[in-house]
Amino acid sequence: MAGYRLVWFQHLHKAAGTYVIRRAMANGETFWSTHENGNPVNGGEVIPLWEKSSTELTEFIDECENKGVTFVACEWGGADFETLAKDERVTLLTCLRHPIKRLISNYNYDHYWMWTKARSYEEYLKEGHLHSSSEYYTKIFARGENDLQKAKSNLTHFDYVIIAEDGMSALDELGWSKESDTTHPTFGDSKRALILLAKFRWIRLFNYLRKIKYRPPSELKIEDKNQNDLLLYESLRV
Repeated sequence: MAGYRLVWFQHLHKAAGTYVIRRAMANGETFWSTHENGNPVNGGEVIPLWEKSSTELTEFIDECENKGVTFVACEWGGADFETLAKDERVTLLTCLRHPIKRLISNYNYDHYWMWTKARSYEEYLKEGHLHSSSEYYTKIFARGENDLQKAKSNLTHFDYVIIAEDGMSALDELGWSKESDTTHPTFGDSKRALILLAKFRWIRLFNYLRKIKYRPPSELKIEDKNQNDLLLYESLRV
């Protein structure tokens, strides 16, 4: 395919990722025939792109080109960034927000959508999910390791690293001129309120309607538990 380009989006939970994906849709990017929020699906399961070897990843990109797929999201782990960067067909894109704000948003979202059984931030951090663990960004970009230097090195392979707080103007450079008004907020979803009502979660519903946002207690020292993420984030804003 002449001039083929595959935008590979490293999706980070609660960091404006859904907005980026909807913006890609609005501007005519072609997604995998069956996907979950941009993540390609095969046989009812998200394809574990983060587990693929260099050869397998190249074969997957070949398949995307053959199928005319121009946008792929990878949400549940970090793929082989070096292999992706070396492939001239691939444009690497990601979007981050302040790591503590992201964690707070993720906790409240999971709490009100009942996607976590954790009753506190301490329990939440121990659930074993990558997106709810400390040093989430570092582990994604260092591919499972809490290694700040490796994460920084892998981020140099990206064509676009967007900081959500600084705006989304970089998406214009991808040719995505059409705006998307899609957001993924924690509060203000009538469907979520009705589900809480149907499940008799009265207190949680009351707090949801009042937009009560739970924050980590000071004794948890959440900043200390995410020092690498904070350093990584700040290094990208220079």
